Amino acid sequence: MERGMKAFILAAGVGTRLQPLTDRKPKCLVRLCGKPLLEFQIEAYLKAGLKPGDIVLAAGYRADQVRAYLDRHYPGVILVENKIYAETNNMYSLLQALNEAGPIDTDGIIINNGDCVYDPEIIRRMVAAGGEDLVAAEKGRHLDESMKIIVDDNKIKKISKEITPDDAYGVSIDLYSLSSAATAKLVEIMNKIINIDGEKNLWTEVALQRLFEIHDFAPMDIESRNWVEIDNIDDLIIADYMYSDFHLNGKKCIVSDLDGTVYLGREPITETIDFIKKKCGQLDFYYLTNNTSKTPADYIERLSGLGLEVTADKILAPHIPLVSYLKEHDIKRLFLMANKRYTEFLSNMIPELEFTDKPENCRAVVITYDTELTYNKLKTAALLLRDSRISFLATHADKVCPTELGPIPDIGSILALLETATGRTPEHIFGKPNRALLDPVLSSHSPDDIAVVGDRLYTDKELAEQAGVDFILVLSGETGRADVDSLERFPSLIVPHLGVLDR
Repeated sequence: MERGMKAFILAAGVGTRLQPLTDRKPKCLVRLCGKPLLEFQIEAYLKAGLKPGDIVLAAGYRADQVRAYLDRHYPGVILVENKIYAETNNMYSLLQALNEAGPIDTDGIIINNGDCVYDPEIIRRMVAAGGEDLVAAEKGRHLDESMKIIVDDNKIKKISKEITPDDAYGVSIDLYSLSSAATAKLVEIMNKIINIDGEKNLWTEVALQRLFEIHDFAPMDIESRNWVEIDNIDDLIIADYMYSDFHLNGKKCIVSDLDGTVYLGREPITETIDFIKKKCGQLDFYYLTNNTSKTPADYIERLSGLGLEVTADKILAPHIPLVSYLKEHDIKRLFLMANKRYTEFLSNMIPELEFTDKPENCRAVVITYDTELTYNKLKTAALLLRDSRISFLATHADKVCPTELGPIPDIGSILALLETATGRTPEHIFGKPNRALLDPVLSSHSPDDIAVVGDRLYTDKELAEQAGVDFILVLSGETGRADVDSLERFPSLIVPHLGVLDR
């Protein structure tokens, strides 16, 4: 009979530290770079030569979702359900899985936790070892949250989270290879702990420690290959960067959002600013904003104050497209909801412009980010919009504006109010995600050479997708990592700020 290895993936836990992502799905189905964590593991085993039937998944929390996922994508993978996952730990799940779908007629087994992602080469080496007794470890590294190992004469002597840096060989990466003989001994040990001693809520490593005392295991150094254990959102963000296919060295141009990306309200995002300063000679930088509470000159002054010298042609904003539209459609009389600064800007750009609240004279209602908004302005706009002959225009549709104190209402919130009052939505929105904002960039760079950077999914990401360019999501503004998991298409890269790209 043909023999081989069998892999056991332990994924029964709730994953409370990944909430809110795990409120409605199991941790192993949380997505990284657009793919469930489980897919990374299964694909690595399949590429290493295992068949779907050689893979056993121990599920518990929301096991129905895991079963549905396997049925759709990997129907041959065996699922074992730990129905008492809430009161047990992964040792219990492993013993149950071995009992129900054990390594009969195999050379041995591989065990890993379902919240880990590995370089496929690590899995390949484990499978190729063919049942050697091994603990995959990153030599010389020490992580407080990870299991560490002590090695003497190339034999594992101890595994524990409490091992000090001075004593540790390195960290275990929660990936173990066991021969058939070692597996049989491990089953005996786990049976005693669980069924005789009544200890159901223990890590598998407790049983492995006892096994190491009677059976020789060697460390398998992963030689600095990538791996990550995803316990919390911070770990997921690290993995987003580690496993992304995005490469900055393939880009010639960065189009960066401002609010929430370069600064947050009045507070500069220092790491991003330092990155721009360092790369400005190598990359062509443009600055993109929807914020029409200020003028292009204001943005140049603000960026200059941050040490970034910028010319007017590098500012991409709804201001100029709005001016062009008004001129093209010969709109000279309108009601403008704007602060004094923007009103002066528009008057200077179109000297013949007249502002009116008279329905018989008004051609358009134009909504900007009015930081001097009054109820009287809202009332006038709503009454004018009752006339369908009056155009409804908006510079952008951002729902909130990020500040150092938190998000505050932006045009999108005002537009929602006006839609409720009038039943109308703007016929034309000039800001993001309107692809025309990128025309100056696309006239000098091909889409493959460009990356748009921003903190919003419904404007920045949408703009990048409409233009066919890569999108880098920074988590320094409106969007949190939990907002990404349900997206059909993930950003090309997710980072806390642009400074990460310089590491």
